[in-house]
Amino acid sequence: MIKIIFLTDIHDSLKELKTLLEITKADLYLICGDILYYAFYDLEEVLKFVTLQEEFYSYIKETNQKLDPYDLATKILRDHQTDIHSEMYIKSAEYRLLFHLAAKTMKEKYSAIEEIIQKHSQAQCFVLPGNYDIDLQYTALAKRNLHKRIMYYENLTLAGYGGAPILTSGIPEKLAVPYLEGGKGKDFYSEPYEFFLNSQPDIMVLHNPAYGYFDKVPHYGNIGSIGIRNYLDENFPILTVSGHIHEDYGIFLNSKGSIFLNTSNFGTVDSFYGKMEGGTFAEIYIDKSTKKVHNITIRRLKDKNIYDFFDVKFSYSQKPGYIIKRLKHFDSFHLDFEQFIKNQEFYLY
Repeated sequence: MIKIIFLTDIHDSLKELKTLLEITKADLYLICGDILYYAFYDLEEVLKFVTLQEEFYSYIKETNQKLDPYDLATKILRDHQTDIHSEMYIKSAEYRLLFHLAAKTMKEKYSAIEEIIQKHSQAQCFVLPGNYDIDLQYTALAKRNLHKRIMYYENLTLAGYGGAPILTSGIPEKLAVPYLEGGKGKDFYSEPYEFFLNSQPDIMVLHNPAYGYFDKVPHYGNIGSIGIRNYLDENFPILTVSGHIHEDYGIFLNSKGSIFLNTSNFGTVDSFYGKMEGGTFAEIYIDKSTKKVHNITIRRLKDKNIYDFFDVKFSYSQKPGYIIKRLKHFDSFHLDFEQFIKNQEFYLY
């Protein structure tokens, strides 16, 4: 049996990540995006950067330019060298300085995470960038980066696609992972669809979910990837894990025996419902001989203690289904249990 520990959206919870690696054991750890939350150590610098970034985005929209804020700031500095005391010139210079400070700070944080993994984990660990991250290929986590890569563990093939089709305030926009999907009808193109079609993984690791699978945002509806959904309608990996959407979480087993999982945020975040406490993670057990998920245990790290909520055991004979076993701390489960199991038919004991 292969044991995988899966967590997503750790959002700068480095102390909690360290604790988790210290007190758990697994064959493989999967961290599914939004590794960081802030691009600066100082919240005042976060506010300055976000304010300038949003102002530049507004200016770009008003003037109908095809630039990002960094390129706009560069253009203003280049084109207005004789007017260095103008407000836009000063803001552009400040934006570029903050942009480079953000990149430096984020790389320092990734280096700290790599050090934590090396020191406290005896197992392999793969990571994926989210929309709160920069491209990991330029960081200390490059060798663990699953974005647009295929990796192997035992007889399992894993492939990942990170990022999300959203502009995230406070993150250096030019350094984020581009999410290449868009268009309508015959003009529709999806890089994630092509990537997974070529890689055909047993386990799909996503930050942004597929359309219709744990992708519902309050007051907005479904925002997941159409391309990935198209792939999953035609192909049936044994397991698809995702993150990004903190409010739409759970386990789902479809009629083809494919399992979908989003454990919600591991790090504490602000959401549509207010502050969402984190700590939730999953232990996934995969039978090497059948290449099927045998069971998944939902657990939580809180105050350096592990809380066991429930275990889901899967059956693949005739109609796929599962049995849920209450564990020691089931009654203190902090998420919505009925939402977690998506009102599917199951036996609970």
